[in-house]
Amino acid sequence: MTSVFSANIEHFIQATIAIVAISNPLGAAPIFLALVGDVGPVKRRYAALRVSLYIFIILFVATLAGSGLLKLFGISLSAFQAGGGLIVLLMGLEMMKGRPTHVQHESLQDDETDQLLVPLAMPLIAGPGSIATVMTLAAHNPTVMGHISVTLAVVTEAVLMFIILSASVWVEKRVSERGQRIFLKFMGFILVVMGAQMALTGIKSFLFT
Repeated sequence: MTSVFSANIEHFIQATIAIVAISNPLGAAPIFLALVGDVGPVKRRYAALRVSLYIFIILFVATLAGSGLLKLFGISLSAFQAGGGLIVLLMGLEMMKGRPTHVQHESLQDDETDQLLVPLAMPLIAGPGSIATVMTLAAHNPTVMGHISVTLAVVTEAVLMFIILSASVWVEKRVSERGQRIFLKFMGFILVVMGAQMALTGIKSFLFT
């Protein structure tokens, strides 16, 4: 019982680190500021809450529907793990260059009716990389507790995003552009390691099971 609990705690920690690293909350702060403009603190917190809810819904749906989508398209777990791991690895390598990834980030569209949902929540934050990550994590541990641990990681990510976006003005003033680049590179390194682990696990499972 203790070993199962410990395994689920470890799964939750790994999922949280992976999701936070790939969504880069600190890097989203200046984009959020550009979208909300010079609104008051109350409206800024409300906008931050909306973004966080959007992110939670997107990633929660991906967590729940992950296994079903795999079966629907006839994709094996090992193949998805390998492919998802490669996506995460490539994103991490690009982040280590000190710039947002082309896979995860796209330019803002001026004609969107709700830029807090598109493009900020998706695909800037909850983009292909984040979705592939939660689907891979959920598929890797398809038990009820496994899905709960990934869901809790998604909740943690949404709460963290809300806190950082709510304090985005403070973050922008305190964290220099150089500091943001350093953070981006560090998160990139974390993603490279986790992506490699995902891909190798998928390849090993495909070849030997």
